[in-house]
Amino acid sequence: MRVPLALRCALICWAFAAIASAQVRQPDNTIVPQPSSGAPSLQEYLNRRMEVGLDVTRDAAVTPERFTPGCSIRFTVVARDSGYNNTFGWYNVVAGRAPLASDLHELVGPTAPEGFTATLDFRSNPTWRGGEIAFYLRTPPPYVYYSERAYQPDRDISMGFVHLLIYDSRATPNAFYFAWEDLFNGGDNDFQDLLMIVDNLVCAGGGDRCDTGEPGVCAQGIRQCRSGTLACVRSTAPSMERCDGLDNDCNGAVDNGDGLCPVRQVCERGVCLEVCTQELGCGSGFVCSDRGACVDVACATVTCPAGRVCRGGTCREPCEGITCPTNQVCRVGRCVDPCASLTCEGDQVCVAGVCQTPCPCHRCSAGESCFTDGRCRPSNCAAVSCPEGFYCASGACRDACAGAICPNGGACVRGVCQAPVAMDAGVRPDAGLPPRDSGFTTPDAGIPRDVPRDLGAPDVELLLVDPSANCVCSAPGATSRGGRTSALGALALTLAIHRGRRRARRRQSRSRW
Repeated sequence: MRVPLALRCALICWAFAAIASAQVRQPDNTIVPQPSSGAPSLQEYLNRRMEVGLDVTRDAAVTPERFTPGCSIRFTVVARDSGYNNTFGWYNVVAGRAPLASDLHELVGPTAPEGFTATLDFRSNPTWRGGEIAFYLRTPPPYVYYSERAYQPDRDISMGFVHLLIYDSRATPNAFYFAWEDLFNGGDNDFQDLLMIVDNLVCAGGGDRCDTGEPGVCAQGIRQCRSGTLACVRSTAPSMERCDGLDNDCNGAVDNGDGLCPVRQVCERGVCLEVCTQELGCGSGFVCSDRGACVDVACATVTCPAGRVCRGGTCREPCEGITCPTNQVCRVGRCVDPCASLTCEGDQVCVAGVCQTPCPCHRCSAGESCFTDGRCRPSNCAAVSCPEGFYCASGACRDACAGAICPNGGACVRGVCQAPVAMDAGVRPDAGLPPRDSGFTTPDAGIPRDVPRDLGAPDVELLLVDPSANCVCSAPGATSRGGRTSALGALALTLAIHRGRRRARRRQSRSRW
């Protein structure tokens, strides 16, 4: 198929606009970095390091601003093209506060030449507080620029002049380039006043919810560090379609396909319901839909957008009103282990759905110890082993199901929410009846035990005690509506006689006393 010229031009313009919108710009709209005059350009420095495919304009970024270090980091001076004797270092991140001068820890001194390389071991470093770190550049007359842009000294004067471009290395895993511009309130924008590479870093900021842009349940994601940068990783993988009002296989259609419900049931607005008939109708508060299922009257004419379900006539989030068992989270209406479908890079471990550097390469909080799986847990649980469905808290095993409210009224068993048993929305499950057994009445029912029920017929009392029951009764050779009505009348008469005999026997029994 030939694409019209006008459409092709529009697509090309859109592509260039998308690329341009991703470029880093200064407050005056200058795209950075700019080519250097005289010295090798920033692109040439990266090409020398075999960074194939890394483009300094297209791949420039000002994030991530914070990092989690590995057990140790290695840093190298790649270029130093400034007239100033700049120094480079790190500091502990404190949320909402600029770093103190006493917390600026130098890695590269003012005279370190190009090619200088050193290693810092955080496990034995007493100045590291065990959390996230960020980086800084110090340049005379004394200005300090930070990877956290909110703390730049000229932010109010220059309207946010960019002093640092960050690049995710293609040649070195978990490594970042830090390209600095050292002039206060503006410069030549070549970003090679000091160019550093630091490895064994995990970008911080993971764990936030995000939209992957995919359809159905695949749209919900969690921000994770992937190949050195924050990416939106889907938290729910596609699966076989089921009747739940969601697009489980992520093909853009909800509850589509065959075999979603058992025989004689139909999928109606995310619920498997028994087939009903217009003649018999449904119970109070329910109506027989055009698809042949009893549905809540309030939801009968409601069509919810993808990813929402109708409850009580209102389209709601699938997780609304759900409290999952301990250590599980609700995602698209189901309680799941947040780490079950997540694969972490390198030696990272998943903690509550977020990939993190394992301990002891990061310090545990007060009252926690580093376990052999690289995760921090309460110290008083170190010697406690809990059975399936329990977890350790304050040194004791506790039921993971305690306080859980499972989706659709399902039961919580051994720390896992079970799928509820599908039932007709218009029929009460038991209507207060005694349980069925081998087909004989109980001794106190007023009927001799040697009188069996018709084992080939339905339970008359169960069918007729609730007028919402959706039964269609017929006798051999009787196909007309009148035949069905007669059969129901005969059953009702039998039931009335049966009840009359029970009442008579009970009156006789009481009169004897």
